[in-house]
Amino acid sequence: MKNILPILVTCAALAVTSPAFAGGIQLDGQLPMYPPAKLDPKEASLTPAAIAQGVPLVLLTNDSVHTVDAWYVSHVPKACSRHEMSGGIKYACPGGSIMVYAHGGQTQIAFVPPMFKF
Repeated sequence: MKNILPILVTCAALAVTSPAFAGGIQLDGQLPMYPPAKLDPKEASLTPAAIAQGVPLVLLTNDSVHTVDAWYVSHVPKACSRHEMSGGIKYACPGGSIMVYAHGGQTQIAFVPPMFKF
């Protein structure tokens, strides 16, 4: 848990500097990123502090929700549970959540870090 912020910062920096390449980068070492996805342009101003507070990192792809979901079914850790929701899919994992849903003609993939306990 202590290492999540540096990994999130590195992930966000890599996604901003090379938005065409999201594959192979992991949000927290456990949550895989869908390889063809790109950083949502609205995320360019996302700060590490915002991510640490639980603001999701959002990627976009032109692939369908079904295609992205099928990829995640075979790539998320076994500790993750899959939940269908209206409009999308949620993978609840020990290291955070992955939300996959249709938005504006594209598919958004949101990585939500776990909320810290005080």
